[in-house]
Amino acid sequence: MSHKRLAAFLVLVSLFAGCIDLTVPGEKTLFVKGEPFVLSGTAAVIDHNGPCLVWIGENGITYHLFQSTGLDIEDFDRVTTPGVTARLELATRQDLEVACQCGTIVEVESVLEVME
Repeated sequence: MSHKRLAAFLVLVSLFAGCIDLTVPGEKTLFVKGEPFVLSGTAAVIDHNGPCLVWIGENGITYHLFQSTGLDIEDFDRVTTPGVTARLELATRQDLEVACQCGTIVEVESVLEVME
């Protein structure tokens, strides 16, 4: 390869390298999830065109709880039992729906405390 061709080749490589993002992206998920937050609240059943299981936060906001993949079924069942108060680490979810549609949808990341 001649020096002119080699120089042209190196120029092309450097131009393409400037257009390519070689960074490794962070962890990506298939769902839209907000930043985790901690809140206490109580599980309840309300009538909203039929019975609807909700979780009423100490801030007065009604939530619908979904179980995260890392949370034990027993822990999730315990905090979703009507009348049970718990302090939870939650993250909002924007990709899920519930039939009741009377609260904010959140995923339970972890159970920090249960007060029965």
